[in-house]
Amino acid sequence: MMTFFVDFETYYDKQVSITELGIHHYLHHYDCDIYMVSIYSAEACFSYVGEPAAADWRVLHGQRVVAHNVRFDRACFLRLQEAGVIPADVVPADWQCTADMVSAFSFGRSLKEACAEIFGVVIDKRTRNELCGQSWLYLKMSGKAEEVAQYCLKDAWYCGKLWERLSGAWSDRERKLSALTRDMCDYGVAVDHKMVEQGRQTLLRVLDEAVKKIPWADGSKPVLSPKHLREECAKAGITPPSSLAADSEECAAWEAKYGDTYPWVAAMRDYRRANTLFKKLDTLYERIREDGTFSYGLKYFGAHTGRWSGDAGFNIQNLPRTAMFGVDLRRMIIPRPGCKFVISDLGQIEQRVLSWLAGDNAMMELLETGVSVYEAHARATMGYKGEDALKHANPALYRLAKARVLGLGYGASASVFPKIAMSMAGIEVTPAQAQRIVREFRASNPLICQLWAKLERAFSMHMGKDFTLPLPSGRKLYYHHLARTPKGLSAVVQGKRCSFFGGKLAENLTSATARDVLGDILIRLDEAGYRVVMHVHDEVVVEVPEAKAKEAAADIHRIMTTPIDWLEGLPLAAETITSPYYTK
Repeated sequence: MMTFFVDFETYYDKQVSITELGIHHYLHHYDCDIYMVSIYSAEACFSYVGEPAAADWRVLHGQRVVAHNVRFDRACFLRLQEAGVIPADVVPADWQCTADMVSAFSFGRSLKEACAEIFGVVIDKRTRNELCGQSWLYLKMSGKAEEVAQYCLKDAWYCGKLWERLSGAWSDRERKLSALTRDMCDYGVAVDHKMVEQGRQTLLRVLDEAVKKIPWADGSKPVLSPKHLREECAKAGITPPSSLAADSEECAAWEAKYGDTYPWVAAMRDYRRANTLFKKLDTLYERIREDGTFSYGLKYFGAHTGRWSGDAGFNIQNLPRTAMFGVDLRRMIIPRPGCKFVISDLGQIEQRVLSWLAGDNAMMELLETGVSVYEAHARATMGYKGEDALKHANPALYRLAKARVLGLGYGASASVFPKIAMSMAGIEVTPAQAQRIVREFRASNPLICQLWAKLERAFSMHMGKDFTLPLPSGRKLYYHHLARTPKGLSAVVQGKRCSFFGGKLAENLTSATARDVLGDILIRLDEAGYRVVMHVHDEVVVEVPEAKAKEAAADIHRIMTTPIDWLEGLPLAAETITSPYYTK
């Protein structure tokens, strides 16, 4: 099998783009034109750049095809097959993605970033940027077609150089996870179209009612106007929040503080929440395919640790947990007709992994008895000796144990613990209490503290170099160009310089290991013949025939909780349900 590198060029503008429409609707838009392709293979002594209709597509049959962002390029290939440009019987044996590959080695994801970091070459992207709104006919008539052709061919050539440099170290396991990710996203999920439309109408009414209560929202000024908000706050004698961003915790706290006193503040809160949810529903509504399904974006190696992240304008991993204004976005995601969802969530996997990595055998023994991580922590380090489950016997102690486990395992200081305790466990902690809790946690968890110190020592010994952190799975985490800065230790990961310390490195190690557990489970499920339609953090959503849902749920639960061979001694736990819609 030989390897070919491809790159497609397509028409785009501000409205007709992947960002606005998603890949499927973009490639099926009336204005979209796949007007050029470059195909390059040093191995086959083959090079072509030009209009797709003139390419010798049969050279790709049965071969490996590699592209930078292969999900898009493969979609272009399939769209051209659908249009009859590429013969239907041309079937590549394998598709691989160099954007995924370079991310796995912690380089910047874009072709430009990766080539700059790996080869020290600056790729000029001005040609691509100038193509916005320019049709193929215009490019030919203006004499720019040759410039675009050389740009397109160069992208395929650099894609080949990246593959040549790194593919040997990119494991088959990781290649499979890359492929499973794009196949899952392309397959997508079914959507309750009627419920989406009803939700949009409900939110439009909420937005309309909120606007009526906001003093400056008269149609001529932006509702979320920082300037006019400051003016209104000055009149009321209150301090405005510094940000109106949808995810601003400061703004949410400000709304909670003043919402009962000032109706327009409550209206601002309703408008922000409803507007954020409406945008999600609007994107979902606009991207439903002809068969009633929705394909979404998910980045393999979206995070440095290997965790996946949302992509393409709709973050499937960040949906509201509960209904707002009677609108439940999760319930709108449904199985295909005749099917059900089996939803299985690994229980407290990162907290379990951290204890395993620290060598806390006593904690492992407690977990083997079936208790939760939080109860095991309370029994091991907080003096709980009761026979009953802690969650019911002493809810306050359980919440504190939860806050300690979730908030302090990665070196959080006493100054930030009160915020962590409130957000993660819903408990109020004073600064003095935080000092005592942090001190007690570190004294009673010496193995975790030793892990922080060990990782920071190893990291600090590589100043001016790269640092590789081996994982239990055999995978590695990569840190580039380590340095000491006024803020402490740092390294470049995925094209950005970030600060690191012992606790942060422990978090990276833990998150990456938990991710590899999920990765193994995804491969197990695929090999067992199950169709995973989405996964969110440590939760998988599997679409199964309704008639076999109960049997499938039991088998999926077994797969989720079967011990991982490279994590000997770590007990896994999972909660598994069947449902006619997506729910947490």
